[in-house]
Amino acid sequence: MNKEVYYLSNQSTQSEKLLAALSYFSVFFAPILFPIIVWILANKPVSTHAKKSLVYHILPYILMFIGAGLIGLTESTSSQGLSITFIVITVIAFIGAVYYVIYNLYCGIKVLLKDNL
Repeated sequence: MNKEVYYLSNQSTQSEKLLAALSYFSVFFAPILFPIIVWILANKPVSTHAKKSLVYHILPYILMFIGAGLIGLTESTSSQGLSITFIVITVIAFIGAVYYVIYNLYCGIKVLLKDNL
């Protein structure tokens, strides 16, 4: 087999890379719906990225839900120490949510810059 042909056959197509990257970037335009559609319809390397991005899209919502719930608990508790604990956990949850949004951007850019998926 010609070395050049082998190299080109190992390369991912531009459309595969773009679809995988859009799965990560969809955190801004269709956070859960787009990765599910790509996961169901795409072939193996792209569907793997779509599945990962789906998890990374769901985690910020879970963390924000936990943070919002803890804010509600903070207002209903009378203990000062417990309120401070809930506030610290809430701040950590929101920082985690922002982290996963930024991590989606990082993964999408990484996919675009790599030769293979």
